[in-house]
Amino acid sequence: MSTRTILERHPLLAQLSPERISRLSREGEIETWKGGEDIVAEGSLGDALYLVLSGEVAVHRDGKTFATLGSGEIFGEMSLVEPAPRSASVSAMSPTFLFRLPNVALHRLLIDDPHTASVLLMQIVKTLSERLRKSNQMLSSVDKLADWLAGSLV
Repeated sequence: MSTRTILERHPLLAQLSPERISRLSREGEIETWKGGEDIVAEGSLGDALYLVLSGEVAVHRDGKTFATLGSGEIFGEMSLVEPAPRSASVSAMSPTFLFRLPNVALHRLLIDDPHTASVLLMQIVKTLSERLRKSNQMLSSVDKLADWLAGSLV
């Protein structure tokens, strides 16, 4: 099965034509990871976006897992905008296939294929927005619980 065919199934790329996905497939590579293997380490330079094609990964910091991601999800998206130290580590929880898109590829796409780059960036913004919304809901729940506990102690 070709890389393009595999990538066509990923939701991040659903709005791209087969030709544009084919172009994108040449910019990155498919990586295979075994369960328990570290994919990226907290503090290392973030230089690529990863699309989870199959399997499951754990996002963790200080030995605590705070997210699990599966097929159709992404991580490392902030590195496309700004190469900086990674804020968390990511490990494969099971046999996992990823598509690694280096941030330099996005820079090339911005020049060579702005449509593809803009579709990718919009999808990434949507993902970040969803994650921010979930975080805000969790913080709101914690605040409500703290208020309830404070009231029950009076």
